[in-house]
Amino acid sequence: MRHFLVLCFALAVSLGVRPAGADSQKLRIISWADYVPADLIAAFKKETGIDVELTLSNNEEMISKLRATGGAGYDLAQPSQDRIVAAQREFGIYKPFDLTKLKLEQFQPEFLDIVRKNTTLDGKVYGLPYLWGTDGLVVNSKRAKIADYPDLCRPDLKARPPCG
Repeated sequence: MRHFLVLCFALAVSLGVRPAGADSQKLRIISWADYVPADLIAAFKKETGIDVELTLSNNEEMISKLRATGGAGYDLAQPSQDRIVAAQREFGIYKPFDLTKLKLEQFQPEFLDIVRKNTTLDGKVYGLPYLWGTDGLVVNSKRAKIADYPDLCRPDLKARPPCG
């Protein structure tokens, strides 16, 4: 959760949202349901003093709402990464990230590279990794020591059946 708070704060600063007491005291997010849970909003407010105004949406509604306002009305939009470039090319509804204001070392390099590749248009980056969906990894620790998904590709596990 701290990762997300740091990212939101960096994004808020890079997008011109100022801490409590300044003219703008709100981070306006348009996002999928459950991507920004209430406890995360409360923690962000506590840490930064910035209120969060959350609008729940889906990809098509986000694009429609941003098209209707010329991209205005939100500080942070969270569409699926595969819907960013086409909408930006056609409607110009997103602002690129100023990567010099972000701590890119806090991202997993592989995910950052993939999302940057998928969300770059005319040399500008319009998306950063955030959520990769809900998943789980269940391991019989008596049979194998696995800490994360890349471990599944280790050569020493190649001949082992996945179940049993």
